[in-house]
Amino acid sequence: MSESSVPLAAKWPFLLGDLCLLGAAAGVAWLAHLGRIDWSLGLAALLTVAVAVGAWILVTPFLRDQEAALRLQEQENLADTLRQVQQLEKAASSIASGTAQLQSGQQSLDRAQTAAAALAQQLTTDRKTFVEAQQRTHDQERQNLRLEVDKLRRSEEECMRVVCHLLDHNFAVYQAGLRSPQPGVAHQLSQYRAACLDAVRRLGIVAHEANPGEPFNPEFHQTLDGQPAPAASLIQSTLACGYSIRGTPVRPIIVALQPASDTLPDESPATLTDTPQSTLPPSDPVLGARLETPGDDATRDLDESRGVSDEHLRGDL
Repeated sequence: MSESSVPLAAKWPFLLGDLCLLGAAAGVAWLAHLGRIDWSLGLAALLTVAVAVGAWILVTPFLRDQEAALRLQEQENLADTLRQVQQLEKAASSIASGTAQLQSGQQSLDRAQTAAAALAQQLTTDRKTFVEAQQRTHDQERQNLRLEVDKLRRSEEECMRVVCHLLDHNFAVYQAGLRSPQPGVAHQLSQYRAACLDAVRRLGIVAHEANPGEPFNPEFHQTLDGQPAPAASLIQSTLACGYSIRGTPVRPIIVALQPASDTLPDESPATLTDTPQSTLPPSDPVLGARLETPGDDATRDLDESRGVSDEHLRGDL
């Protein structure tokens, strides 16, 4: 509601008229008191009327100001009511327009829901087709990988078998060189075998030999025919090395046992070694002690080691 000032009436004429009436009434009353005028009922009524008229004259401007303020307030209230009616008309028009837009939006929403449902159905079908195709692809790739792994494993086993087979021949040649009457040949074969063992060790293949006189241990040793060895048997020589691949034993050491009459029960056992120097004579830092065996035994040991390696590598690797 807007505020506006109410024009106020001048009050001094009313105050002046009130003072005149009151002064006249007071003068008449004073004269009557002095006895110059006799008191009578008419005089008292006149004085009362004069006082009442003076009071009415005094409050008249205030009543008019109040009436003007009330009329102004009514006009302002009426103007506010008119503005509110106009706003309601605008709101009604907006509501009608919004209702039409809502109906149009509802129709668009229904069409969008229908399209979304169709799209969801299509996506579900496409997802199912994609998952099935992906699963088939994964199964095919898994099968291919399994075949490749099997091929690699078989190839690795074949390579390990070939390497161990070559190491068996290398060991047989090395043993034959030890029995050769020429020390230079034995020295060169020892260095050649050490280089070969160092090369295959990088692949995880370690060759183990048994020391002569070492007690037979079925966990690490095996006889040539695979039969159990008698109790307290001692090893005479190594026929074929044992092998471990990446720390996993794959073949025991094939050994020849000493005859029962040569068994020494008080001899201290020796440990396994993965270097050829364990069977070499101690007289030479490279070769070790020379075995007291005729030279013709070299060819025989080579053939035995060859046969042992071919027989055991087929089953152990």
